[in-house]
Amino acid sequence: MKLAALKAEIDHLGPHANRLGQELLVAAAEGLSTTVIVLAAAVLDVALREPSGPAGTADGMSMAEARDGREAFWLRERRNGIVHYEGGRGGLMGADDDNVILAKDARRALDALTEALVTLRY
Repeated sequence: MKLAALKAEIDHLGPHANRLGQELLVAAAEGLSTTVIVLAAAVLDVALREPSGPAGTADGMSMAEARDGREAFWLRERRNGIVHYEGGRGGLMGADDDNVILAKDARRALDALTEALVTLRY
């Protein structure tokens, strides 16, 4: 996943989602995996609702695909497992491979967000 592709999509968002997206890019560059997952889900949530962004012009099918796609669903579930303690979740249990798990999931979160934002714009 190239951050440049995500940045290009973030540039088309409304001001609220754009601000979150800019902070997401910083977190990704710094390797803050948990923050990346949480912010990626937040950017998508806001982008799906903020009328000054793609939500103001996207058609119903694009909105549904961006919101309900398999990867968007995974992203929401992964974020929820981080911010709402629901028992043990991979990468957060003090295991030796926590950083590896979280880094992999952060990359997947960035890919999921990029895919959803592309869908909203087309």
